[in-house]
Amino acid sequence: MSRGRVVAVNHVGVSVAELGVARDFWIHALGASDHGGFSWPVGTVPADESLALTGTAAEVALLRTETSFLELFAFASPVPGERAADAPGVTSLVWAVDDPASTMERVPAWGGSVLEPDLVASPEGVRLRLVDGSQGTGLVGVEVRVGDASGHLLAGVPGPVAVALRPGALGPTPVPVDLGVNHVCLDVDGIDEVRAGAADVAWHHPVTESSGGAAAVCYGTTDDGVLVELLESRTDQAFLARCRLTRG
Repeated sequence: MSRGRVVAVNHVGVSVAELGVARDFWIHALGASDHGGFSWPVGTVPADESLALTGTAAEVALLRTETSFLELFAFASPVPGERAADAPGVTSLVWAVDDPASTMERVPAWGGSVLEPDLVASPEGVRLRLVDGSQGTGLVGVEVRVGDASGHLLAGVPGPVAVALRPGALGPTPVPVDLGVNHVCLDVDGIDEVRAGAADVAWHHPVTESSGGAAAVCYGTTDDGVLVELLESRTDQAFLARCRLTRG
């Protein structure tokens, strides 16, 4: 078995103002499926360590598409703010749907907005480029603003979700609770090796096992301020294992 490699994008996380509104938008307007959820109160040390913050509390909805998962975070603490327009991190997503025209008609009814033909925004302002989903629907692309794309952890990530790195990350590093896409999670094979080889990442904590050892995770921030997560699903019983995806 090959060790120490990035397999694909597992999910992106989105900080939202109202969980119910956001969940309805991504499910009813864009076609994602419910995949459960969880929450944590203030004082949950593993959550604070993952985000490199203190005093965090959130309710989380997990969603699933054919190509990846999606996490929606409604933070009760700290209070979310707005992300700077030129901040590092995800600037837009590419989302495949069966019928872009009918999807655009649904978007306003579920709290989103139409910006231009085939370009919409979620209730929390995430920009989504709609494309034809005849070959599969859901998240198919992530655009990330970085400082320098060469040697970046997110460079060359295999599909089915394409990752495009764009220069120009001049703004301040956003706080993970700030509204919008707050992190990118990568499926990996050999989490310790990938972690050790990512010289441009300051890891927030040691690799942590979850679900009784079915998975292992680690969060960190790249030198240019992008929050990333490594996830190694070690059995098919892992909750975010790729075998649960149609196009995994």
